[in-house]
Amino acid sequence: MAEKIYIMAEDGTLESMDETPFATEDVLQELIADHPELLAGEQMDPDNPRRWILITREKGISETIESARRWSIDHVFIDQDARPTLVEVKRGSNTEIRRTVVGQLLEYAAHATITWRVNNLRRTFEQSNRDDHTELLAQLLQEEESEEIRDSFWEKVETNLNARNLRLLFVADEIPDSLARIVEFLNAQMPDIEVLAVEIKQFGNESNQVLVPRLIGQPETQRSRTEGANLTLDQFLGQFEDSEVNEAASRLLNVARDNDDVVYVGTSGVSIRTKCSLYNDKLITVAWIYPPSSRGWAKLRDFSFGAGAGGKNLGDFGMEIPAELDSLLHQWCDQFKDDTFTEDVSSQGVVAHAISPDNAVKHIDLLEARLAKVLADLRAV
Repeated sequence: MAEKIYIMAEDGTLESMDETPFATEDVLQELIADHPELLAGEQMDPDNPRRWILITREKGISETIESARRWSIDHVFIDQDARPTLVEVKRGSNTEIRRTVVGQLLEYAAHATITWRVNNLRRTFEQSNRDDHTELLAQLLQEEESEEIRDSFWEKVETNLNARNLRLLFVADEIPDSLARIVEFLNAQMPDIEVLAVEIKQFGNESNQVLVPRLIGQPETQRSRTEGANLTLDQFLGQFEDSEVNEAASRLLNVARDNDDVVYVGTSGVSIRTKCSLYNDKLITVAWIYPPSSRGWAKLRDFSFGAGAGGKNLGDFGMEIPAELDSLLHQWCDQFKDDTFTEDVSSQGVVAHAISPDNAVKHIDLLEARLAKVLADLRAV
């Protein structure tokens, strides 16, 4: 049933405005491109509302780096934390909003993280805003414009893209309950990719138009876990009250930090990643560490070791991997199968074995050596 809203006039009378559907999806797409504040950034993070710059509409996505574009995403935005945001727009009357759009957007994201290059995104943004791209970026970051700040921002975009630290938004004038449930489920299962829906209702009469955005699908646990709430490394280590466990965690993190690998600190835990040339310099995650009071994504917990970009089949993420990389990842994961102190915590998209904090302390020399070797091997291939 269509809704109404009421505006109170100066004389105290109420003026009604009826809910009206958007004439076409393109009308809604154009509104979002011109007014990204409609994406409900303040509802996503009340303490640090999301702001965006628009990179482009209808950004092409290829199946492989060498191939021509196969798909296009309605909008690509980037927020003030350099996190890419992919937006797919549908009208509520479009039956694809109930199921097809989910697989569609996930497929786009999987291939975009492999085939997009940050230099191309930067060039597209700057060419689309020739006269004011520096001003727009300064407004986004709320900092004085400088070449150093610009370069640093785009380096962070590259890091987030490589780490698949994305936000995916389904936008429509009506979000069905079935889509909201899927969005919330995906949020709970994917630690680095935020999946949300934004319902934008339009109300109007002969003289006025009102747009009302509403954020949908954010789990209760995530509502209190804002974008700016990622732990610092000191905060993370401070959660290990046992000094020996703290030292074990520190030693593993130092293996990565000493070799300029990536230590990604999230809202509850840390993952260890490295670039691999056989994976087009994308990041592959090989370890996760969580404090005793926290539970990791999927089945991960405590000290977990494995392959976060697949292990069984990296091709699921849109890329055929060379036999050499496939063999290396299998060797890394298989080391933990016969250990008496590990537990298989593999799930869809990740092959991993968890080790309790006490056992991590007992076997820290072995774990440290294994981690150093796989990181070195991945860098070398």
